[in-house]
Amino acid sequence: MRSIRSVIYRMFGYSIERLDEYNDAGLPTSIRYEARCPYTGLVITSSPTLNAARQCVIARELSASNDALHDDRHVA
Repeated sequence: MRSIRSVIYRMFGYSIERLDEYNDAGLPTSIRYEARCPYTGLVITSSPTLNAARQCVIARELSASNDALHDDRHVA
């Protein structure tokens, strides 16, 4: 099995990549999209669609900003 990884674009620092997998005969077997954390480079989601990968990045950023707003140390 062989895989080809292509960066589609960056969003809020996250890298969204398309991963194409091929069998031993060279025929495509699957396509998925992965979003990587801008700080660690680790995959935070592996999704069957680009839209699902984007939504994961947006949800993660909204969660991080919500956490910052409700942090007890935050002084307004």
